[in-house]
Amino acid sequence: MPRVYGPGHFTEDPYSQIVSPHGVPVDDLVSVLQKEIRRGHIDNAVLAAYEMFITSPDVAQHLWRRLRIIAVEDVGMGLPMGPVLIDVLHRNFNASPGGDWMMACHAVRLLASAPKDRTSAEHADWVATKVALGEALVEVPDYAHCVHTRAGQQLGRGLMQWWENGAQVCDELPSADHRYREELIEIHRRDEADNGTAPRPSRWAREGGHPEHGRPARH
Repeated sequence: MPRVYGPGHFTEDPYSQIVSPHGVPVDDLVSVLQKEIRRGHIDNAVLAAYEMFITSPDVAQHLWRRLRIIAVEDVGMGLPMGPVLIDVLHRNFNASPGGDWMMACHAVRLLASAPKDRTSAEHADWVATKVALGEALVEVPDYAHCVHTRAGQQLGRGLMQWWENGAQVCDELPSADHRYREELIEIHRRDEADNGTAPRPSRWAREGGHPEHGRPARH
C-alpha cells in the first residue's frame, strides 16, 4: 500500500530528470542545499547552490524558490525578517543579466548561519493533517461575534462591545500609548448612547450602489 502522506513518486519532480554540469542530479542538489542549511554546513550548502546556479537559468530560479521556502520552513522565527531579506536578494540577483551569483551565495550563508526554528512548517503540516482527518476545526469564540460580523450585528453589538472585548490584545508593549484609544472610546460611547448600536447607513446606498453591481465607486 502506498503511504498517505508526503511527496509523490520521484517522476512527478521534473528536477529529478535534470543533471548538473558536473553530473549531479538536481533533485539531489536541492536535498543537499536544504539539509546542509538546516545543519549549518555553510560551505557544502553554498557549493550545492552554485551547482544549481550554473546548471540553467530555470534551475537557478528554482534555487531561489527553495531558499524562499527554507527561510520559512527551517529558519522561521530564528530570523523573522528572513523571507524579506531573501526576497530583496532575489530581486538584486535578477537585476543583473544572467543573475548575480554573489547575491545567491549571501542568501545561502544568511540562512545557514541563522538560528533555526521549524515550528511554522510543523504547525502548518499539523493543521492541514488534523483538518483532513476530521480531528480539528477552527472554533468561533463568542468574542469573534462583534460589530464587524453579521452575527455580532444581529446580537446588537456595537463598537463599545468591540472596545471592551474584541479589541483586547495580549502581550501588549508596556510603552503602548493609549491616548487615541481613550478618546475614540469616549466618542463611540457618546454615539451609542445617543443613537444605539444599529449599523450606520450603507455608503453604497448613499453613493448610488455597490461598484460590483455596475456603478463606479467614488473615491
